[in-house]
Amino acid sequence: MEKNDLITAREMPNPDAVVATARAEGPWSDLALHSIGWKAFQDLCSQVCEEVLHRPVAIFREAQDGGQDAVFLIRSADDAASQVGSVQCKHSSNASQRLKASDLTPELEHVEQLVAGDQAHTYIFMTSMSVDAPVAAELRRRLHALGVKKAHVLGKQYLVRAIRSSARLRALVPQVYGLGDLSAILDQRLVQQTRALLDHWIPKLKVYVPTAAHRKAVNALNEHGVVLLLGNPSTGKSAIGAILSTIASEDMRHTVLNLTSPRDFDAGWNPHDPGRFFWIDDAFGSNVVREEYVQDWASTFRKVQAAISRGNRFLLTSRRHIYEAAKWRLGQRNLPMFVDGRAIVDVGDLSPSEKGQILYNHITFGAQTQSWKRSVKPYLEEVAAVPEFLPGIAERLGDPSFTKSLAVTEGELLRFMREPKEHLIDTINALDDPLRAALILVYVHQGAMPHNAIDAAAASVVSELTGVAAPRIRDSLAELKGSFLRTAVVAGTETWSFAHPTIADALTSILRERPHFIAALLRGASIETILGTFVCEGMRSMQDAPIIPATLDDVLVARLSRIPNETSINWSMFRFLAERASDKVFERVVVADDEILRRESWQSHRVSHDPKVQAHARAYRLGWLDEYDQTQTAARLREAALRDFDLSFFEEGDILRLIPAAEVISLGMKMRSKTLVEAPERIQAVAEDADLDEDPESHFENYSRGLEILSEFEDLDASTEELIDEARQAMAAAVEDITERKEAEDKPDHKAEWNYMSPVPREQESKPVAPAAPARRSIFDDVDR
Repeated sequence: MEKNDLITAREMPNPDAVVATARAEGPWSDLALHSIGWKAFQDLCSQVCEEVLHRPVAIFREAQDGGQDAVFLIRSADDAASQVGSVQCKHSSNASQRLKASDLTPELEHVEQLVAGDQAHTYIFMTSMSVDAPVAAELRRRLHALGVKKAHVLGKQYLVRAIRSSARLRALVPQVYGLGDLSAILDQRLVQQTRALLDHWIPKLKVYVPTAAHRKAVNALNEHGVVLLLGNPSTGKSAIGAILSTIASEDMRHTVLNLTSPRDFDAGWNPHDPGRFFWIDDAFGSNVVREEYVQDWASTFRKVQAAISRGNRFLLTSRRHIYEAAKWRLGQRNLPMFVDGRAIVDVGDLSPSEKGQILYNHITFGAQTQSWKRSVKPYLEEVAAVPEFLPGIAERLGDPSFTKSLAVTEGELLRFMREPKEHLIDTINALDDPLRAALILVYVHQGAMPHNAIDAAAASVVSELTGVAAPRIRDSLAELKGSFLRTAVVAGTETWSFAHPTIADALTSILRERPHFIAALLRGASIETILGTFVCEGMRSMQDAPIIPATLDDVLVARLSRIPNETSINWSMFRFLAERASDKVFERVVVADDEILRRESWQSHRVSHDPKVQAHARAYRLGWLDEYDQTQTAARLREAALRDFDLSFFEEGDILRLIPAAEVISLGMKMRSKTLVEAPERIQAVAEDADLDEDPESHFENYSRGLEILSEFEDLDASTEELIDEARQAMAAAVEDITERKEAEDKPDHKAEWNYMSPVPREQESKPVAPAAPARRSIFDDVDR
């Protein structure tokens, strides 16, 4: 091979900039590169060079250590180059292994040989391992010291982005994906599923009343690209979301995707299609806040901002108390327009005329008989004037399924509107046993029960509890469709779900009053339902969460002791142990299984928010954390501080106590003598590798908060304060640099494409509206026509 057959360093594209171009998202948040084997990984590196860097490669040397790595030479584009670039690839079969600076040591001699032979003017180190910015900076320094002019260290994160960028690349190395690129098929299936869901709402267009909240939602979408609809149950959040999504879907330029969780976003976002409208109902959980959703949104919101900048639109809904619980957990990782309230709309504030029109529409177009409508007509003005008026309850008033036991008197009609939950409880209790059993069966499936995959154990328990045979329960589901239940497609599977979340709320209240029901559900409900929904007696109460009385501790401990050792379930288990289990339950669980606190789990973006760390802190406070687990967690906390500048645990006394006092002092000395001194260089390295799709400040959240924590310590010496100031200046410069690079990208403005959705012209929206003339007749005059 001749030198002039190889690429020059001047012509070689910057690898870190390549995947900043528009990319087609696949359905992953991660790829198991460790599992494909070294040869497949070597082929992958070769294909990345050819498909992403647009340069053919030739194998120069197979490794001498069992075939775990190889070196490629990169051909020149014009065959006239005098300089050569080399690519070193290194594979590890350990999923959690991170690249260490010492991993390059065995290759230093070969690098020297390549430099001496004029074959390493540019040197790229590709690895399946995760790469931290400080390690990458150190490796680049070593390579420069050996004579490499341009050095790049590309780890797992870069390769995942590259694979997500190219369908051809995924097809060329099918081990990482499958037999082909299914992203288009998956997208089309998701579109069809959403369309089927919207079909459920299209008939409701005739009763829909565009309110001030509706108009504010449209304006927020036009101005900010995102809106969060907040309100109590039955205020009409889902109706606004569904109607705006339906309107968007009617325009062929737009694709509406209904997502059930933040993780679905990776499968649905395609920056090449700026017309996507994402609708996420109950974004942070339906009945109680779902910690895994909050955890996922904390990282996904960065991508949401990038998607918005490319013309995509987002509509989220949430109950107010659930969002408030999620808000403080999100912290600075929340969307800026949610933090300051610019894109939040309170759905519950209705004018008297809006209330009257909503009630009129539901009664007029509802399924009640004409004689019933005629009998309630004299009282509808008073019902519409109830301060607690809710659109969702007005809809139920027009449905005979919910009014069978309702006396047609002014007092009962007003109570129906003022105390909807109590009436719904009465209604469910009045159902035939098979129908009520069917609702309970859906409840124990967390409100999403697959048609053809009903949990046999849950069905058996509900059957025993209610005295209704399991086949009869299943047959009763169809009778509830359209009133209490509806069908939907969740994650590609047709499921039974509640027609409205308040039905689950009412069932929760019913079960709370019947301890034998709770006992049966603890035995038969899925462990995910127990961990994500229930709370032990004596712990901090959670709105709408069933309480497990202390008399059922034996049943609960028995279920917890059989939790399968799976990463996702372990995360929920640690959260339950840290926040929802009583001290006695916590003690019995960790004593019965001395390995349970050592299980592997997802790691949170901040160590102080990690449920495993929080569970360990609680175990230490209660005297049930052994020395080994304390040592391991203390090491993790030190690593978070020294490697990631994550000092959040300094604000949590229970967590900080996991580190022995002497080691805290040692940690402080290392922070002062090394980490703080190197902070500007690390910040610069982060900026160089920054993903321009993300918010510039988001790359430095740990540094920003960490520097605040350090500056709050008393009696800091002048030199330490100077280092803190230098780090802040470096961070400001890095943010400015990323912002300039981000703004340099060509990002067309697609806002105008969505203006057609607004029912009120913007110039009219800003003008004061003259009060309407007094009505000469009641809006309900012809309700019984």
